[in-house]
Amino acid sequence: MNYAFLHEMYKMPVSLVKKINDENDLIEIIKNHFTSNYARNFVDYSNLDLKVLGTILPISMRTFQRELSGRNKILKYPVSETLIEMGEIYAVGIDAFDGKKQRLNEWLCTKNTYFRNKTPLEIMNTHKGRDLVKDELYKIEYSEFS
Repeated sequence: MNYAFLHEMYKMPVSLVKKINDENDLIEIIKNHFTSNYARNFVDYSNLDLKVLGTILPISMRTFQRELSGRNKILKYPVSETLIEMGEIYAVGIDAFDGKKQRLNEWLCTKNTYFRNKTPLEIMNTHKGRDLVKDELYKIEYSEFS
């Protein structure tokens, strides 16, 4: 995977992104270098409501708001991992929707029969759900509709 989205969505320094050569390097970033500033940048980039994010993240919305108010605080890895996986979804989704983030956000909020009439956002509170959403976006990108 191309990790350029980490700079675009999270505003990670290019020097840090260039150190990521594979998934093992990404795990190191998730566990030891993902800060509240990066999370804030993703929230701004995605335009997702904090209430929606609160249903996806493995912490309460109030705790997440406190985390966001900290300066450069290293986030716990389950939160960092979820936010990175959401960035991966955005990277794939923006490609699938020809660079149109608004169309992706609309799709994320639209009920889908593939997800048993739930919205993609409703199933993104688990790792498997995020994988399913990403897989469906790949199908859209390559015109392999289910």
